[in-house]
Amino acid sequence: MTDVTFGVLGPVFIRVGDRQPVELSGKQSALLASLLLNVNSPVSQDRLLAALWEKPPPSAVANLQSYVAQLRKTLPPGAPLLTKGSGYLLQTGAGEVDLLAFDEGVRQARLDAERGDARAAAEGFRRALALWRGGPAEGSRLWGDMPARVSELEERRTAARLDYAEARLVIGPHQEVIDDLRHLLTDQPLRERAWHLLMLALARTGQRDRALEAYRQAREVLVRELGIEPGTELRRLQATILRGEPPSAAAGPQAVCQLPPDVADFVGRGEEVAAAVEALCEYRAAAVPLCAISGQGGVGKTALAVHVAHLVRHDFPDGQLYINLRSAGNHRVDPEEALGRFLRALGVDSAAVPSGLDQRAELFRDKLANRRYLVVFDDAADEGQVHPLLPGTPGCAVLITSRHRLSALPAARRIDLPVMPSGEALELLRHLIGADRAAEAPGEAGMLVHLCGGLPLAVRIAGAKLAARPHWSLSQLVTRLNDTGSRLRQLSHGSQEVRASLAVGYQGLTPAARRLFRLLGLLEAPDFAAWTAAALLDLPHGEAEDLIEELADARLLDVAPRDPSGHTRYPDDPPEPDPSRHTRFRFHDLTRMYARECAEADEPEDERTAAVRRALSACLALTRQAHVRLCGGDYRLLRGDSPLWQPEIVVRDPLAWVEAERASIVAGVRQSAALGADELCWELAASAVSLFETRSLYDEWRTTHETALRATRASGDVRGQASVLNGLARLSIAQYDMVRSERLLEESLQLFEKAEDGHGHALALVNMGELRGLQGRHTDALACYNQAADALARTGDRGTEITVVRGIGRIHVSQGRLDLAAPFVRRAMRLAEDIGDVRSCEFARVLLGEIDLARGDRTAAENSFSRAMASFDTLGFPRGTAYASLALATARLAQRCFTDAERLLHQSLAIYRNVGERLGEARALLTFAELRRLQRRFDEAVATLTDVVAICEATPLPRRRGHALRALGEVHRDAGNLPAAVNAWRRSLEILDAISSSEAGEVAALIERYDEHPANPTNPTN
Repeated sequence: MTDVTFGVLGPVFIRVGDRQPVELSGKQSALLASLLLNVNSPVSQDRLLAALWEKPPPSAVANLQSYVAQLRKTLPPGAPLLTKGSGYLLQTGAGEVDLLAFDEGVRQARLDAERGDARAAAEGFRRALALWRGGPAEGSRLWGDMPARVSELEERRTAARLDYAEARLVIGPHQEVIDDLRHLLTDQPLRERAWHLLMLALARTGQRDRALEAYRQAREVLVRELGIEPGTELRRLQATILRGEPPSAAAGPQAVCQLPPDVADFVGRGEEVAAAVEALCEYRAAAVPLCAISGQGGVGKTALAVHVAHLVRHDFPDGQLYINLRSAGNHRVDPEEALGRFLRALGVDSAAVPSGLDQRAELFRDKLANRRYLVVFDDAADEGQVHPLLPGTPGCAVLITSRHRLSALPAARRIDLPVMPSGEALELLRHLIGADRAAEAPGEAGMLVHLCGGLPLAVRIAGAKLAARPHWSLSQLVTRLNDTGSRLRQLSHGSQEVRASLAVGYQGLTPAARRLFRLLGLLEAPDFAAWTAAALLDLPHGEAEDLIEELADARLLDVAPRDPSGHTRYPDDPPEPDPSRHTRFRFHDLTRMYARECAEADEPEDERTAAVRRALSACLALTRQAHVRLCGGDYRLLRGDSPLWQPEIVVRDPLAWVEAERASIVAGVRQSAALGADELCWELAASAVSLFETRSLYDEWRTTHETALRATRASGDVRGQASVLNGLARLSIAQYDMVRSERLLEESLQLFEKAEDGHGHALALVNMGELRGLQGRHTDALACYNQAADALARTGDRGTEITVVRGIGRIHVSQGRLDLAAPFVRRAMRLAEDIGDVRSCEFARVLLGEIDLARGDRTAAENSFSRAMASFDTLGFPRGTAYASLALATARLAQRCFTDAERLLHQSLAIYRNVGERLGEARALLTFAELRRLQRRFDEAVATLTDVVAICEATPLPRRRGHALRALGEVHRDAGNLPAAVNAWRRSLEILDAISSSEAGEVAALIERYDEHPANPTNPTN
């Protein structure tokens, strides 16, 4: 900790070491004040912007960052001003901030008062109040919610002043107390407790008449300002003084406290604690402050609520009421019963407790009127159970826990309690088993917390088991919990049981929702949408959506992070909803295990299997929809005979669909294989290929196809094997593993022939044609394309026909036969436009631009490249964007527009590297090297080309390597290093001689020219 202290109980200041305090001003002062008012809690950027400006200017974010930087310069190195997300956190101890020292001093003084040590309490309150140098953050102009924080702090100061007065009344003398109380009441005449203490002090000093006059003044101001009579305690004290009896106590009757004991080992939850305390202590609110903590069973809602209630006890001096609204046996407590218990706790004789909910609610509100009570409702079932129990007047506050969000409660501060972060869960485990024992096996401790899913109840049970069995190692319990079939059984100790906690929510569901919960537990998908529920239950989409929302409301499902477009729902969705834009849900791991247990216990095996097959076939149906939308039709795809369950939804954005469902598709392929549904397995894998390829999701592509290959080999499905092998070969082509791709395609072609599947055989031939083209075997590539074309025409696969026509055109381009190439490329564009295949159309457009550029028509070429870039961007196809960007960079380079070319090359190179496409990276680097050569930055060009050669050697791409070596020779030549140039060309010739005689001849001519003339010739490029 650095030697720095802060002050906010008055003008804000910073003191470093023994130096004079530095008082800040302006926005710097407001920034520091905002951080100090929330010390040890992160303050978001939005809150800081609202605090510093009534109307933030356009430059507010940049200004805020500047103020933070300036503040950090004021602080010594290592000072605890941390960045948290987009906000900031001032993290320090009680000894470094006067506000924390004040809170700690008041807390200790109140403990002394509770123990009956009035002298120690009075001294503690005196020292704490002496820290105040003026109003909170005095002189700092604050907006947003910070003025409310300042008001809250003023209230805490006033409460401490009254506690100080009460302690001094016990020890005497009383005249100083009288003077202080009169001064306080001058500023705050509505404080009944201050009037009560003043009357008591006057009575104890023999000033009976003045005490009664004080009562008259109090009544006059309360009636005039609030329209109410003094409260019970003031009236009772007046009666005692009128009777001439000595008042015996500073306070009225003993305050009610029904709170359970605070959690001794409570850890973490700093933000949630701060938010709840802030919500409950909004004294100036016109309505009763409500704070509702929601979360799944076992997440620690009760522990948090009880801890917070104890933290704010002294802010509610009249008492703290508590009730668990779910009684033993998982029955909800009737509001009428709850009110009866509260009224008896408030001193109402049992015989005087009225019957009937309305009468009890009226009496309860009367008892709490103009008093300061904290009311805690634990485990509320719904808003209807809570509404009759709410106090009616400000001054009281309500804290509620529930598995539901209780969204219908008016103006409630809602806190959704997530599972514990791993760091906090580890800290809890250390508290339970001892820090030394946890430190002996840190890896096992971390794994234990992971297996508990961060659920505090599970961590507590695991910790209690270990504490009860000191002879166990952590690894023993980890081994037991690793068995998913028995994990819930292991997470049980004494009266604590994770399964029982989950059962509470499950039993509260409707029968249909309970069945959905069970069936969802059978799926391997990490998350799912409502269409999955519809398929599992064989119900209409709307009914299933209501049921899955019921599970989410009961906190048996969590809402998954939003889809890639940043939305969970669209208010203007068309009648057939787009599944990629819908809310997705997921299980906590332990909840999924419980759901699966329930399914295995209550669902017959044949119904379980049928439900899962419906869900997997629905995934296949939607994946096919996405493929059709992307490819302009049912092209490039083989179908099997798997029956489909058709969801009532339409995939409108295929790439958003695959981003949302990628993990579910992988899980669906695996689960299909496990069920023995090999045809469903390979169809799902094959249907996702175009989607995975467009998004460069190579890991998902490989996993699904390797799983499907094992399944089809095990079942002997020849056609399925052929399809999967063809898909794996295409993946190998995308990753430039030519050797593996060739082997896979040869086997795929043989199996398609064996299965007598002409369409599949043609699809494999098209991939073989692309492979031969990459290998520079153009004659073979053309033969493959021509052979495939006849079969494609017979099957009507126009999408793959586009690939064939464009492939033929590309081969002609690569060999310089531009007049032959152009008709093929234009035909490919027309076909793609006809079927709506945007991706294929734009690839053809780029190729047409390359033809125009080679012919010298740079304007036409740049128009084609720019249009393709925009289309690929709109489509969300990064590889296409990179491809068009590189083409446009080449055109700009040809016009010596170096700045534009470099920008486009950086864009293209970044995308290719991000998606892992090495050929694209090599092509972009090759063009980069040409840019550096033209700029005469030869060293950079040599380094870049060396990288290209290495990439081409690793891929392997011999023709590209030959081109890179030729370019390397040209750079060396232009730099004047002819020996290096000739050496590079000779290496290039060794490669190209076996691939292209024309290119080899050009390189040989360069060697002959420059090897015979070692002197530096005139550079023909200059």
